[in-house]
Amino acid sequence: MIQSVGRAFAILEVLTQEAERPKPLSEIAEKVQLNLSTCANLLKTMRDLGYVDQPRKKGGYTLGPMAYCLARNGPYRKDLVSAAEPHMARLAGEVRETVLLATMERGKRSILCQVNGNEVFQIRDQFLLRQDVYRTATGRLLLAHLSPEELRSFVAGNGLPGEGQWPEAASKVKLAAALERIRSEGKVITLADLVGVAFPIFESGRVVAALGLFLPRERFKREHRNRILKQMAGTAALISSQLEERQHGYHRQGRGQSPRVRGGPGRHRACGAV
Repeated sequence: MIQSVGRAFAILEVLTQEAERPKPLSEIAEKVQLNLSTCANLLKTMRDLGYVDQPRKKGGYTLGPMAYCLARNGPYRKDLVSAAEPHMARLAGEVRETVLLATMERGKRSILCQVNGNEVFQIRDQFLLRQDVYRTATGRLLLAHLSPEELRSFVAGNGLPGEGQWPEAASKVKLAAALERIRSEGKVITLADLVGVAFPIFESGRVVAALGLFLPRERFKREHRNRILKQMAGTAALISSQLEERQHGYHRQGRGQSPRVRGGPGRHRACGAV
């Protein structure tokens, strides 16, 4: 990998976090592990090219117009987002909790779409890169379904979970057992002040995403808990089924047959990407 290119993309990933908040040079340099001079030179070049913006002179940095232009064709995995979004919207509205859709690519958890169903109902329009794989329910579920080679690469690059991340999986043996348990149970529940729940989304027989939900622990009780688990399992199955049907439709098109058209809700709000 060309080092300067890798560093530039690392800077973009940092700026994607809380995209509207300008980040000072010192914060960016620390997160990408560069000295201030090297980081400043990269930021200047990226600013000249339009991928980075500096709203105020000598102020913090944000994503520039060209970074947003890269996403003009819609969200990453547009097919997955469009299949999942109406079901996620229904689930969030029914349980009145926040629902999200996450994937993992090259060891990084990415939130494709999020629906806030508790009091304020909205769909977030940001593509959020998240490194906290070990801490989150969706991260753990996606990790459990990596290939052996992908898992070895992830652990080599990120280390084993720390005590504050996933104490039950703090060694290679414990991690392997925890991941096997996730595959066996078919879901993940993380219990802390904020509870996380995740179910797998399948496409062509493999897990391609995780349907997640989070809420305060005091609400994850009795009937509401059972309702959430039941409806999340059903929603994940519906999304998976729709992805499979689309795949079969594409295969029929390839053989010169017309895909079957199914009806659905008349209006869907699409999730965008940054």
